[in-house]
Formats: sequence, structure tokens, C-alpha cells
Amino acid sequence: MNYGSMLGDSFDYTKNGLLGNWGKWLLLFISMVIFPLWMGYQWKIYQGESRAPALEDWVGMFINGIKLTVVSIIYFLIPMIVFMVVGGAGIFMGAAADNPGVGALIGILIGLVVFFIFSLIALMALIRIARTDNFGEAFNFSAIVAHIGKIGWVSYILALIILWIVVGVGVLVFALVTSVISLILALIPFVGWILALILDVILAILIGPFVGVFTTRYITHIYDSVAAPA
Repeated sequence: MNYGSMLGDSFDYTKNGLLGNWGKWLLLFISMVIFPLWMGYQWKIYQGESRAPALEDWVGMFINGIKLTVVSIIYFLIPMIVFMVVGGAGIFMGAAADNPGVGALIGILIGLVVFFIFSLIALMALIRIARTDNFGEAFNFSAIVAHIGKIGWVSYILALIILWIVVGVGVLVFALVTSVISLILALIPFVGWILALILDVILAILIGPFVGVFTTRYITHIYDSVAAPA
């Protein structure tokens, strides 16, 4: 897996799709507020087109976004139930051994591991349903786990860690720079705080869609690092 190439392509994909197309950029930000529309756009990206897809067929985007939302909720609920059961069992067993704190800690750790594993599966499940347009395929665990196995669990996790670091550092630097500018603007009497607020809103509009498209494209690259399952 060529992480540098994946990052570079994701950046170019996002830049070419958004830079200079300010109407699309603004609409994507609005879509993030109406989040099923944003997830519907992610559905388009997940399909693996070489260019950032156009914003069209809003009804279809909303429907597909609802599908991804439902899948995400289910993938959240399953480990949540496991977390509650295991955590409760840990507390009960710890209490029986006169050490409820240790039992609770063990239960929480097991629950967190389950959450992490399900989050890895969920990411691939979202792409799989977008590729097949088959709701049941989002829960074809054997096929999804087999696909992750082809990618390599270590390579997959490392790719996500690299993504988190790149996005985290980028957002942090961006936030620090904009915070300094906002503080300077706030020093202007009367209108300074208004200008600072306007700047914050503009920057939120700028960074949200860019990071969202970049991240979605990168995750799609992870999926496509091996041949897609049948």
C-alpha cells in the first residue's frame, strides 16, 4: 500500500474538485449540515470515480445518505450492546471478587476493543453498500473481513493512523493560524468581533468540505488497494 500516493491523489482529487468551484464548495457545506445529503455525496465518492462527482440528483443522494446513516447506526448499536453487556458482566464479576473497579475496567477495555474492530468493519461496509447498492451486503461480514484480510489488518490500521495524523496536524495548524487572525481582528474597536465571527464562519465553510472529501477519497483508496470482492 503506497500511503504517499494515496495522500497525494486524495489531495489532488479534492483540490481539483473544489478549488475554484465555490458554489459546489458552499453546497457541500450545507449538505454537511443536512448530513444525509453529505453521506449521499460520500456514497458517490465511494463508488471510486477518478474525479470528484457532480452534485446532482439530490433526492437520490438523500436516499443513499439515509442508507449509509442506518448502516452506521447499526454498526454503532452492535458494539454498544456488547459494551453494555460485557461492562455489566465485568462489574458483576468484580463485585463478586470484592473488586468492582478492576472488573469494570476489564469490561470497558473489552468493549473498546469491540468498538474499534466494528469501526474498521463499518468503514469497509459503507463502501461495499455503495458499490453494490445492496443493503444486505453492508452486513456480509465474511466478505468484508475477507476483503480487509486482503488489504492486511496492519496495513489498514496504519493507513488510518496516517490519515488521522495528517488531518489532525493540518486542522491544528489551520486552527492556530486562524485563531491568531481572529484575535487580531477582535482588537479592532466596535466591528472587530463581528469580523472575527465572519472569518470563523468562512473558515468553517472552507475546511469542512475539503477535509470531508479528502478523507472519504483516502478511505476509498484503502478499499481499492486490492481488487474489490465480487
